[in-house]
Amino acid sequence: MKGLFRLYAILILTAASLALSGCGAALEKAAGPVKPEEESGDAGSEEPGVLQSDKKQDRSETDPERTGSGPESHGQLKVENGILKDREGKPFQLRGMSTHGIGWFPDYINAGAMKSVKEAGGNVMRIAMYTQADRGYLSEPDRSMMLVKQAVENARAMDMYVIVDWHILDDGDPNAHLDKAITFFDAVASLYPKDPAILYEVCNEPNGVNWDRISEYAYAICPVIRQYSPEAVIILGTPDYSSDLGSPTDKPFPGENILYAYHYYAGEHGGYSGLEKALKKNLPVFVSEWGIGKDGSGEPALKEGREFAEFISEKGLSWCAWSLCNKDEVYSVLKPDCDKLSAWGEEDLTEVGRVMFSAMGGKAP
Repeated sequence: MKGLFRLYAILILTAASLALSGCGAALEKAAGPVKPEEESGDAGSEEPGVLQSDKKQDRSETDPERTGSGPESHGQLKVENGILKDREGKPFQLRGMSTHGIGWFPDYINAGAMKSVKEAGGNVMRIAMYTQADRGYLSEPDRSMMLVKQAVENARAMDMYVIVDWHILDDGDPNAHLDKAITFFDAVASLYPKDPAILYEVCNEPNGVNWDRISEYAYAICPVIRQYSPEAVIILGTPDYSSDLGSPTDKPFPGENILYAYHYYAGEHGGYSGLEKALKKNLPVFVSEWGIGKDGSGEPALKEGREFAEFISEKGLSWCAWSLCNKDEVYSVLKPDCDKLSAWGEEDLTEVGRVMFSAMGGKAP
């Protein structure tokens, strides 16, 4: 009897083992094989902001799904020896689009539009908030602030850098509305303290004033931003609609992480020798607004625009192109009859737009 019980026990254990083995196989079949990278379980070994799929597929620089061109990967930018660099100290180039006045063209600050800019190769959006103009900050401060916040949030969601632009123009002296500028920059900087994605362009195009007057304004505004973001990159407008770099070259503004704005329009400005001279003297320049001006559909201005795009690319200068909208004017990158707010095709772009979008992708425009 003992032998028979022993035989029964062996048979029961064998059946149980086979059943468990079958369950394991079924579970493995349902769940699928374990991937090698999942077995290690060492999440801390991953590079921050870099997807495993990106590293395996070696995606091109203009792939919209890649990470690597925005603040998640490059972090807080800084200015060293006249060059914009990322947090690792490597030279870094921002390239992208400027909105038109967001008071007039708010539709183009949507996340889809920014994604489309990123798909074209861009990594920055400049948010142009007019001050004195109709529908600007002075007449509609609450709406203007709301639009700025929407634009900043959408850019950050797309892992893009974003420039908050206090867009003076008719009010040529930046000190004309100093109290309003202080209120605005205090509100934005306090809302996004130490945010590496945000750069500040504190006066778009000063005009009718000299560099000393602009510096006086900068002395008042920079501390307002620095109290919340000590390492933020600040872009200072320069005399004569941000086209005169001679004065800041001779008398740079004191402080770290300062860039000097240079604006240029092919077909209108007759060359950029002043920019070349400033670069030879190691002035840190940001081409925060450039475009193709009068007769922009004509070959001479387009040719000059292509040459300028190649020049700033060779020099590694950061830039934003004017402007992302369908306004019926030569500077717009979208055709007047284009009603799309994102996902633009070649057929939606003006001749100027084709130059700008090609340049964003690092292609010969």
